[in-house]
Amino acid sequence: MKKTLQAANILALIITIIMNYLSNTGVFNGNTMATVSARYQNLFTPSGYAFSIWGFIYIGLIAFVIHQGKGLFKKGYTPSIVEEIGWAFVISCVANCLWILAWLYEFTGASVLIMIVLLVSLLRIIILTRMELDLVPFKRVALVWWPFSLYLGWIMVAVIANTAAYLTKIEWNGFGISDTGWTIMMICVAGAAYLFITWNRNMREAAFVGAWGLAAVASANWNKTQSVAFAAINVTAILILSGLVHGYKNRKNPFII
Repeated sequence: MKKTLQAANILALIITIIMNYLSNTGVFNGNTMATVSARYQNLFTPSGYAFSIWGFIYIGLIAFVIHQGKGLFKKGYTPSIVEEIGWAFVISCVANCLWILAWLYEFTGASVLIMIVLLVSLLRIIILTRMELDLVPFKRVALVWWPFSLYLGWIMVAVIANTAAYLTKIEWNGFGISDTGWTIMMICVAGAAYLFITWNRNMREAAFVGAWGLAAVASANWNKTQSVAFAAINVTAILILSGLVHGYKNRKNPFII
């Protein structure tokens, strides 16, 4: 069973990376991530540079699957993380791939639901592994905690952006509240969520990714809707300051060397 899980995790990530590459070639429905995003541009759409975070996320996930694959091709030590996570990582990869198809074929409502499944699968991995709650060797921090913290941090803000795109598509009237008002509220909700995982789960890395995403929202709105830009940049500053304070308070026992 362990070897099956190890192989499945590796194969799932390879397929996910291939799908992400193909998503920017136009092979699916003649669309790319950028063209669909531009079609449903809204006040929560971040500047394009924000998506470069995927490079760091995938580097981290590649490191994770290499780590969890120890002992796969010969008898030897199998990392405990394999059984702890079970099929949750594979599910996250399947959700990632399905989201790409739903987005590029413009099933935008379905893409929101699929991204929620991806978010839940990542939260399950975090809960199953007691991520960021225990003193553990640095290897586990670098090869398990950091990759999934970065991943979660981005998907949290991506869920909001994806939902905003769907609401833009269906021309939702916002119950009479302006687009600006809703966007500022969502920025504050996102900020509160990142503060919660920082101080209740010690996941300041995820909060820093959230700050990166919200800073990109500020950048996209800087010369268009300054109230949104100011809200986003203020929440970004709060998240960075919060993460630095949290790191300083926990500086003595970050992990076991």
